Amino acid sequence: MKPPDPEFRERNRKERIWFVKKQAEWVRSVPNEVWSEHQCRMINALYAHKDQYPLTKKEYLDMIEKARLLSGRRKGSPPIPKRFRC
Repeated sequence: MKPPDPEFRERNRKERIWFVKKQAEWVRSVPNEVWSEHQCRMINALYAHKDQYPLTKKEYLDMIEKARLLSGRRKGSPPIPKRFRC
């Protein structure tokens, strides 16, 4: 797999940071009942359409584990415990 170019990665990283900051600002600005209702609707929608995802839970967890192992980084998330794997 060819990794994306550094400019794309940096632009993507900045967009993700901007999105997280904007969402955090919104969560802080509305009452708990409002944002928790939005979150509930989003989670319910994800569950309702779970059969349309391109990856199974096992495929996704395997992909994440393989990427973590291939990265060679010594810090970050530990391996996924066996009890959480499919």
